Amino acid sequence: MRRSDVIGLLLLAFVLGCRFSAPVADFYAERCYPVISAGLSLVPSVVPFSLEEIVVVGFALAFIAVLVRAIRKKEGFLKWLGKTARIAMWLVVWFYLGWGNNYFRAPLYPRMGIEQVTYDEEAFSRFLADYTAALNGTAENTASWDRETLEADIKEFYSSQVTGYGYTGLRSWQHVKKPLVNRLYSAVGVLGFMGPFLCESQLNLDLPDMEYPFTLAHELAHLAGVTSEAEANYWAYVYCRQSDNPAVRYSGYLALLPYAASSAGSLLPEDACSEWMETISDNVKEDYKSIGEYWEAKRVGVINTVQRWMMDRLLRTNGVSEGARDYYGVIGMIMTMDANGQL
Repeated sequence: MRRSDVIGLLLLAFVLGCRFSAPVADFYAERCYPVISAGLSLVPSVVPFSLEEIVVVGFALAFIAVLVRAIRKKEGFLKWLGKTARIAMWLVVWFYLGWGNNYFRAPLYPRMGIEQVTYDEEAFSRFLADYTAALNGTAENTASWDRETLEADIKEFYSSQVTGYGYTGLRSWQHVKKPLVNRLYSAVGVLGFMGPFLCESQLNLDLPDMEYPFTLAHELAHLAGVTSEAEANYWAYVYCRQSDNPAVRYSGYLALLPYAASSAGSLLPEDACSEWMETISDNVKEDYKSIGEYWEAKRVGVINTVQRWMMDRLLRTNGVSEGARDYYGVIGMIMTMDANGQL
């Protein structure tokens, strides 16, 4: 064995320790990740585009190169397997040490010493009424925002207020990046993603202005160490609703609409759900419809289905029991956190 193999196996042991021990994962999230994310993101900060895709392609080419070499030189199966396992080991170690170990830390509620609120139809109806009033109230506005100022404001929000919940502050050199293959992300409906290898946040360049503030805040929540999609939605929503800019607030309220509608459809009687839907203004409905049609025109069905399956598998493999449905847990999180006097 090489010395690098020994180092890799020791790091892999730490990764496994995080997976099977929440205290070890908490140590990583609170002590290691802030340093690691700062260091990894500093390296690619000098370029405006994402380097995450290059890392992924590099690993894929390494696997292919080992296979081709084994065939051409007629190497034995065990030799090929050993080289492939070495590459796989470093892929896993880099993914989890760079960001992925955050999946295994203690959940937010136990860390905060609070319990999730149980469903109460009256309380849920009050939430819907308050939410809809705020949604309708910000739908008709002519406010605008600057992307650089918006990013700086979101980073300040996370660094000053969200660090108290066990997450890392965001650095001045950590800026949102441009994907190298943006057309692919539009084809599968991905608005943004967190790069685990170099701690880069990426946003789809096709994002409409109405979705941009919420999506940016969502992806920067991941950069701060949030792994749950429901929780990333929660922090993005909290940022947007406390903003002084009505356009930013509207982005947050509008982004919450599909999750509120899904919850209302599954929890309320049909007539009550229909009555609530009637309270949503025509302007909101038109905006929501136009955004849906905008992305639908860019999607490629087969690729979109494959991507959703892969995303679901990734989340479930890393302890997110709801898989891709985890996004929809944001409503319960908002009601729980608000009931307990949190942000």
